[in-house]
Amino acid sequence: MSIDSVIRGRVSPDGRLVTADPPLLALQAEAGGASDGAIVIPALAHLVRLAQRLGITIARPVAIASGTSDISLWVRMKPDSDGVDLSIIEWEEQPRAPDPVDPLAMGAHSQLGEDGWIWQVDASLQFRLVDGQDDAIGHALPHAGEPLTAYFRLLERDEEGGDPLPLLTAVAARRPFSRQSALLRADESIRYSLAALPTFDALGRLTGYRGKAIRQGEVGNAAAAQAEPYSPIFSRRLDNALRQPLGRIIANANTISGQLEGPLQADYASYAADIAEAGQHLVELVDDLSDLQAIERPDFRVAREEVDVADLGRRAAGLLKMRAAERNILVEPPEADEQVLATAEYRRVLQILVNLIGNAVRYSPDHSHIWVRVDQDSSVVRIIVADQGRGIDAEDHERIFERFERLTPEDTAGSGLGLYISRRLARAMGGEIGVESAKGQGARFTLSLPRWQGR
Repeated sequence: MSIDSVIRGRVSPDGRLVTADPPLLALQAEAGGASDGAIVIPALAHLVRLAQRLGITIARPVAIASGTSDISLWVRMKPDSDGVDLSIIEWEEQPRAPDPVDPLAMGAHSQLGEDGWIWQVDASLQFRLVDGQDDAIGHALPHAGEPLTAYFRLLERDEEGGDPLPLLTAVAARRPFSRQSALLRADESIRYSLAALPTFDALGRLTGYRGKAIRQGEVGNAAAAQAEPYSPIFSRRLDNALRQPLGRIIANANTISGQLEGPLQADYASYAADIAEAGQHLVELVDDLSDLQAIERPDFRVAREEVDVADLGRRAAGLLKMRAAERNILVEPPEADEQVLATAEYRRVLQILVNLIGNAVRYSPDHSHIWVRVDQDSSVVRIIVADQGRGIDAEDHERIFERFERLTPEDTAGSGLGLYISRRLARAMGGEIGVESAKGQGARFTLSLPRWQGR
């Protein structure tokens, strides 16, 4: 179940609920709290106290266990002298897996009795043990340390239309699973069915899974297409397959380039720095592809909440300050006392501004200035990012907002998706992004959003 509208609440300075929308009240009651008592939902109570102590707006994802469901939320806490405004968006509920006496455990035990090769993974789904022979199964077995999702491509549903991705559902609930259809990544004509039981340590902590891979024979391209790259779960699979190995590559390359383990020849340190930069570029591409998949879904929605775009301009400028300083570029944010309120989604506006300011830093010359300014009229607020870069020809003003577009073939920075995603997000919030620029005269990007008119 999902809730698309913004859920609001108000917490007093002493941590008591003053007002709350029904879903929040129900969660408070389930946690044992009164409708007008101290907020007792642990994750939310912690963020309320943190926002009050720091005196700043906090926005982050939160996971909460509720009855038979797991709830994921995006929460924003905005403190003031009279308490904290609480906003919740993207409320998503997923049913928790049933008790081990259900057919899931029985199905796993049943399938484990079939012929196949045995495997064991740790809690991060990396292979630790494989019992089989390459010659016997006709292809190479995985090696220790290889991620299960790098060896197998998990299919969302089996041929009989069973539960979606039983392996991932089971891992989240620390449960057995069976009949997880998968294709061998080295040869996607080879199909497997996976089943496994969880393993635990003496303290009851999940340590991994021990299971069996049962070969199902050869499949054609139609079956291989079941990976459904445009399904909502694609982004999570992309993260599992790419983000962790890329993170290790970047971390190791930075260690080498920084010569933290001892001195190196200058050219080797330089090679490692190039590897780290390329890895970071791929991580950004993963982020952009995940966002692209999300915004192009028919059910994509944004929240409508009160957002101070001047504050977000200062935050985005602060996030990019160090990158700009490396080239002696000065980013001037809105004045500290400026406040301009829009109707939008907090994190999406921040995402757009980080992209616009990041582009300005990327394409500006050394020792230049970037300005972030805000203004408003009776119905629209605007935040402007202006730079002293190379400028953009008038004929390219619309082209740069298309997918995978770059100004020149030599322009390899970024994924070519940032401006496309930013404009789609702006329009989803009832706004727009435009550009004013001429060749050699810098660029001025303007994000326009509806002005906040109160509740």
